[in-house]
Amino acid sequence: MTVTWKYNGPIFDAHTHIGESNTLSEMVRIEEEFGVAAQIGIVHSKDGFNFAKKEYPGRFVFAKYLSLTDIAHFNIEPVIEDIARTKEEGYSLAKTWFGPRWRGYIEDVPRGFGIDDPKLEPIFEALEDNDLPLIIHIADPDTYFKLHYQDASIYGTKEENLLQLENVMERHPRIRFQIPHFVAQPEIHRLPNLSKWLDRFPNIIVDTASSRWMARELSKDAKIAREFLIKYSDRILFGTDLSANRGKRDYYEGRYLAQRILWETKDVGIPLPFEDDDTKNSGGTIINGLDLPQSVLRKLYWENAMKMYGTDGISTISH
Repeated sequence: MTVTWKYNGPIFDAHTHIGESNTLSEMVRIEEEFGVAAQIGIVHSKDGFNFAKKEYPGRFVFAKYLSLTDIAHFNIEPVIEDIARTKEEGYSLAKTWFGPRWRGYIEDVPRGFGIDDPKLEPIFEALEDNDLPLIIHIADPDTYFKLHYQDASIYGTKEENLLQLENVMERHPRIRFQIPHFVAQPEIHRLPNLSKWLDRFPNIIVDTASSRWMARELSKDAKIAREFLIKYSDRILFGTDLSANRGKRDYYEGRYLAQRILWETKDVGIPLPFEDDDTKNSGGTIINGLDLPQSVLRKLYWENAMKMYGTDGISTISH
């Protein structure tokens, strides 16, 4: 396996989660070993938020979670008020999560709920009015629909989940969307549809969280994956979906290693450096490196994030 990296510049991790203050310092220390100089911090704790602002000025772009419970019950006024306060509170963008399993966490969800319901339009309009980017998670890996979401009457099909997001993007061309996980479409057979979305919606950018999902799916046809990354190199942010509350070194290290092997090397057949629950009973996940050009790596790891978020929070960082 390659032991030196092709890219030696700064890295912006566009998808991390920060919780309590007592777990954040260890996360940052390990990230720095892998070249991470700045990041989006999706906030889960006011204590952690205040600690990060004080201890790491200029490192974080903060994302505020919008209330899933309120959105799921069409209780839109508190969400709109929250959006209006977001920037003055020190956040630069908002986050909402609608992976299909969200329905297991919220009670009394109205029958037929979808994020494209017209009742939610005022929320998206508020994001537009406040020029607030949105990280929005929709759908999950194909493997999840095979293993966990077989009941389409509860979770919908993956195509139905994706269609809801497509409808929202169609209505709101002024919102800057950061859509995690390659818009839930890193599977090789889904890349043509993702291409159509990127061509059709110039206001969206995608991130590469999570490491196992990217490594598992894009490694299945490295040639096609490499061509995709090069073609859309201006529209992709490096991201891991790491959470500070995990706290274990091997957790962080394995996920950074997986992506750096995938993007930077020519290595073939490298075992994913941590267990993939989706494939542990079917041979495990292997990584086939895409050996991306240096110019693409610079965009992926740093330059695209600077274009998207360089005036928010990390403007004091110079590299």
